[in-house]
Order: sequence, then C-alpha cells, then structure tokens
Amino acid sequence: MKKCFEKVRCSLTMRIFLITALILLAACGVTYLFIAWATPITYQSIATDSLSEKVDKLVNELRNITLEESGPLFDSFLMDTGADVTVTDENGNAVALPISLVTEGTATTWSNVTITTATDEAVAADAQASTAWSGDTPWGGFFMSSISITNSDWSVPFTFYNSKETYQLLVTANITAVNQTVEAMERVLPWLVVVILIISLLGALFYSRYITKPIVRLSGISQKMAEQDFSWKCGEKRRDEIGILGQNLDEMSRHLSSALTELKNANASLQADIDRERELERQRTAFFAAASHELKTPITVLRGQLSGMLAGVDVYQDRDKYLARSLAVTGRIEKLVQEMLTISRMEKAGSAVKQEAVMLSGLLKAQLELVEDLSIQREQTIKAQIAPCLMVMGDETLLGHAIMNLLTNAMNYSPAGSFISVCLEAKENRIQLSVQNSNAHIPEESMPHLFEAFYRVEASRSRETGGSGLGLYLVKMILDRHDATCQISNTDTGIKVNVSFPQSLHTYSI
Repeated sequence: MKKCFEKVRCSLTMRIFLITALILLAACGVTYLFIAWATPITYQSIATDSLSEKVDKLVNELRNITLEESGPLFDSFLMDTGADVTVTDENGNAVALPISLVTEGTATTWSNVTITTATDEAVAADAQASTAWSGDTPWGGFFMSSISITNSDWSVPFTFYNSKETYQLLVTANITAVNQTVEAMERVLPWLVVVILIISLLGALFYSRYITKPIVRLSGISQKMAEQDFSWKCGEKRRDEIGILGQNLDEMSRHLSSALTELKNANASLQADIDRERELERQRTAFFAAASHELKTPITVLRGQLSGMLAGVDVYQDRDKYLARSLAVTGRIEKLVQEMLTISRMEKAGSAVKQEAVMLSGLLKAQLELVEDLSIQREQTIKAQIAPCLMVMGDETLLGHAIMNLLTNAMNYSPAGSFISVCLEAKENRIQLSVQNSNAHIPEESMPHLFEAFYRVEASRSRETGGSGLGLYLVKMILDRHDATCQISNTDTGIKVNVSFPQSLHTYSI
C-alpha cells in the first residue's frame, strides 16, 4: 500500500487519472440523482397541468347540459384521463351519474375496459400501494424519501343546465405512471453504474495521458538537458502553454548547446595555449641546459690549453701549436653562440620574417660555391641540378643559413669519397629542394628527434663527427617561418632531405 501511495505521489499521470476519474464519477452520479429526482416531478407536473385543463373543459361543458345528458361527457372524460371522478350535491351526498358504464362493487366496466371509480377506498388503496412499493424495493426508500409524489385532487363547484343547485366535482389523479417512471430508473441504476464507471475510467485514462504525455516528454528532455545532452528536441507543434514551453525548451537547448560548444572550444584553445606555453618553457629550459653543456666543454678545453701555455707545462711549451687549437676552439664557441643568438632572435615575440623576393636558384648556387673547398678537402663529389629563375618570398639571409646547414650536414655525415646530389625544381605547384648524400644512414629510432635542439645521432658528441646539434633545429625554425616543410628519410644508398616551398609566401610573426 505504501508503494502504491508513493507511486501515485511521484506520478503526475496517475494523480490526474485518479482525480479525473473521481470527478467524472461524481458528475455522473449527481447527474443521475438530479434526473431521478426531476423526472417524476416533471412528469407529474405535466400530467397535472393536462388534467387541470381537461377538468376546466369538463366543468364548462357540464354547465350547458342537464344531469341526465351528462353521461357521455363523463364517459369520455374517464376514458381520456383515467382519473377518479365523484359528484356530490350541496349536502355532500354522492350523486349517481347517468354514465353508460356498468358498476360492479368498486369497479365499472365498459367495452371490456376496467376503470376505477372514485371512492375514498380506491384513493387510499393507491396511496397504500405507493407506500408499499417504496419500502419493498432496495432503492425505493431512497427515491421516495428524496422525491415527493402526492395525489392531485380537484374540487370544483359547478351547476347543470336549468338547475339552481350547486354540485361539487371531485377529481383525483392517478399516480401509477409516476411510480412506474421512478421504478424504471431504479431498475436501470446497476447497469447505469457500470456504464458510468467504464466511461469515467476510460475518460480519465485518455484525459490523463493526453494532458501528461507532452509534460512527461518535456520532463525527459529537461533531464537530458541536465545531463548536458542537447541532441533531443521537443518539436512541439501545439499553440497552448505546453507548446510554448516546448518551444522555449528547444530554444534554450539551442542556446545552451551553442554556449557549451563555444565554451568547449574556448577551453580547448586555452588548454592548447597552456600546453604550448608549457612545451615552449620545457624546450627553453632544455635548450639552455644543453647550451650550457655545449659551451662548458670547449671553454674548459680552452681554459686548460691557455693555462698550460702560460705555465709552460710539457707539451704546452709549443705555443704556436696550441694557440692554433685554442683559436679553433674559440671559433666553435663563436659559431655556437651565433646559432644560439639566431634562434633567440627568431623566438623573440613580435619579430617578423622579412618578406622580399629571393632568387632561390641563385642563392643555392652561391651556397654551393662556399662549400666547394670543403668538399674537395673531404674528397666528396657534389652534383647540382638547379632550375633557373625559381623565386620565393622571405628572408634571404635566413634561407641561406638553412641551405648552408643542410649542405654541411650532408658533407659532415658522409665519409670521404661520397657522392652528394642537390636538385632544385618546380613540381606540383611548389618548389622542391632535395639534398641526398651517399654512404650514410640514420637509425630509425633517431628519426623523430632529428629536429630537436642539441640532438645528435652520434651519442659521443665528438667534434670530429658532428657539430653542436643546433643545425637542423635552426633549419626547422627557418623553414616553418617560411611556410615550408622539411622531411628526412633513409634511401637505399644514403640519406635524402626534401624541402618544399610554396609558390607565394606571406609575412609570419615569430
């Protein structure tokens, strides 16, 4: 029972169903009681009014005929109304009427039709029958206690034609028809209760579902919205308050979905900025740590050589030899510092890459001439295939630095007698630069780290096998700011670097 009450309390549909069913049952019951009360009274009133008119008509017609001639008139009245008629003289004695009916005790017969005569005993019998009916039936007492049904008696004085004596016409109405009406309604009551119950339950079911169906749907949609699911739409087409509520929910869902999407995008953008700043900070920290390490070694070597020469210890007495070595160390330090300064300038906020027309074909030729002596010293062969008049937009100095780093890397990481191929051409609406060196290979595990600052494939970091580790890092920075791409891959014969420049370039902030 407690669960039932809890279910009713938590279900709008169930509450509306019960309330509607009770209202319909009450309305039908009140309607039936009103009809049961009003019908016999109305019927009796109509019958009484009709009988009253006929009594008035009878009295008016009796004044134009004698007592002896009144028989047919009374016969017609009795047959028409079924009422009880008594005529008395001035002394109250009953007057024998010259009717054509044959009297037998308390009943008269005419043409095989029985008509009750007007006697006090007959009226009493009708009243007793009415009382007995009201007590013998299960609903009779209820209806008879709430419905007042009485006999209607008329006592009208009149005179016959050519007679000075005044007579009294006593007419008593028959209530049998009224009692039958009440009895009929009482008999149909059980069936009527079943019909009322069925109609009430079906009506309440339909009404509750019709009223609460959109509300339940809106409740489900609001629950989805509370769970930040805005894919559900009400789509309500009604124009009443429920329809307006559904349309408002749809509008609110659209606004919330849009706001949530914008918030997610803003959060994603903010998170990306935070991650980028963290990555830059990490790279900056790693860069300075690596730079400190890279500078520490040559400075230590230079310090040791200078101290040894000043003290004139052992081998350091040959100052010319170690001064030359110290100069070479100083050159490496200078180159490293210059690369670090270039990187620092490029990372400086608000700096922009200079935008000017650069003849890439001529720039590549000039860089090849600069490394020609180095290739001869290393007994390496360079073959260049350069398409003429290929131009890009950008900073000529930075682009020259990037090309020089690619060429020197190819030469430094190739053994003596190697072959280096350089090609510049226009291909697929872009300018393609490739540098390929033979007899070299990069381990696959090192490929993802080639463009990191101070990363070297040679773990020993020997000056004989490589530079500072900033060359490719600087190349990547320069090419990124010129909207160019750089890829390094192993081939069957060596290593290949592919650089792709766009046809037109724009100014990029760095």
